[in-house]
Amino acid sequence: MDSITKYLNRIAYKFPKGYPDMNNDQDVLLLETLVSEFLGEKFSLEETALSPSELSKDATLPGGVKTPRIEILVKKIENNEELELNDGSKFVVDNKEEVLSQLKGKTRIANAIKLVDKDGNAITTSNLKKTAEFGGGGGMRGGSDLTAKGESAQAIVNAIRYSLLGNISEEDVTDEAIDDAKSDVKVTDFEGARELLKDNPGWLTSSVNIANALASEYSGPFIQHRGSEWVQNLEKAVKPHLKKVGIGNINKWSPADIWMVSPDEMGISWPDTLDQINSLLLKKYNEGKIIGVSLKKAGKDASLKVFNISDSSTDTYKFEGIDVSPTHAKGFILFDGGKMEFRNFNGLSGFQGEIIGKKAAGGKVGYGIIKKALADNKIELSSPSDIKQEVLDNSEEFKSKFEKLWSSTPGLSADEFEQYYDNPKKTLNQKLSYRISKYLALEVVNAINNSPNPDKIITDLLGYASSQTGDSAIFVKVS
Repeated sequence: MDSITKYLNRIAYKFPKGYPDMNNDQDVLLLETLVSEFLGEKFSLEETALSPSELSKDATLPGGVKTPRIEILVKKIENNEELELNDGSKFVVDNKEEVLSQLKGKTRIANAIKLVDKDGNAITTSNLKKTAEFGGGGGMRGGSDLTAKGESAQAIVNAIRYSLLGNISEEDVTDEAIDDAKSDVKVTDFEGARELLKDNPGWLTSSVNIANALASEYSGPFIQHRGSEWVQNLEKAVKPHLKKVGIGNINKWSPADIWMVSPDEMGISWPDTLDQINSLLLKKYNEGKIIGVSLKKAGKDASLKVFNISDSSTDTYKFEGIDVSPTHAKGFILFDGGKMEFRNFNGLSGFQGEIIGKKAAGGKVGYGIIKKALADNKIELSSPSDIKQEVLDNSEEFKSKFEKLWSSTPGLSADEFEQYYDNPKKTLNQKLSYRISKYLALEVVNAINNSPNPDKIITDLLGYASSQTGDSAIFVKVS
């Protein structure tokens, strides 16, 4: 992995921030492609799902300790801990007794086990992500290291710029200046950041230009934070509220990579609701006391744009129609500048939307936010778990309503429904996957197409992908 890390340092210029941001889907895809070329074989950063075969293996934990994954899962369920799913959302098992009776004392399982939460949502153990707790995560270390170094480096250069009280150049970022900045920097990889600033001229230039732009807009003084205890306390206050508002990824609440915090706000206490936290962050931003900063590699003239400071600061989009094909188990909505694809991303489950195009390219929206965006516009959607069960039960009622939905969809012919519903060229599993994914996709695109205000729905969906929901916090994007 050391050779991969060195390789990534050499090709870091290919990424918008000057390093791969592991929270950005496009950066992850590019990183996988580049590393695959370097290794001469397929390389994936996506963690394997906890399929029955994966769940039946031992996890190799830090220090080389091997622990059965089933044992790890049992303990998490017994302690009512959140489990991370493949789509990034969280899940707490409510049917504990039923599940534990199937897991306890076992070293392996042959079939996935049904999990149900307190709201009745049903998944299986195959929807669980193989996180670091289950011995996953090793393959992402090279990229994660670069992310930590790059963001920590920006925090250091910011501190140097604020200490000198005037615009700086690359020559001002010396070892002595970096050492002097340490008291004003709370980051996760100080020495790694120093190394990056010394070895990567492109990132050094970008960091200097961004630091000058930020200091010209915000007077300070600030303590510069990246992954610090202060940041962890803020995230701890925010995370319990996100599921209620349909946000599955904290980066969709705020994509801030670093936080510039006034020394007198280091001991700030956070309120008990998300609205109050967002309002407090807005107040502190207006006072110039707390600035969340989302980073992108900058050219000679770094620019700043503030998001979520008011309703008028949110980007808006125009609906331009739908695109469906009988062949594929998906559907698209079209908008100015791109399109969004809706489909299952994990066989029989994992229904999501993915943005394709320049605006929020590569961003994904899970079913929860899709449902919320339509519900906010008085449109109710079917439950993916209910549709899946109807399909697995070979329900004639489901087939009838699918045919009706198909026939009412612009671009699809009623005469072709039977051919694609029971395609003889597909295996049984392929047929089941097609029926679930295609039905849900058609339901969504038709709902948007028939809505009296499709522009607002698309704006809500794209807003989530670009961290501009009504529940997102104020942040500054620099580039």
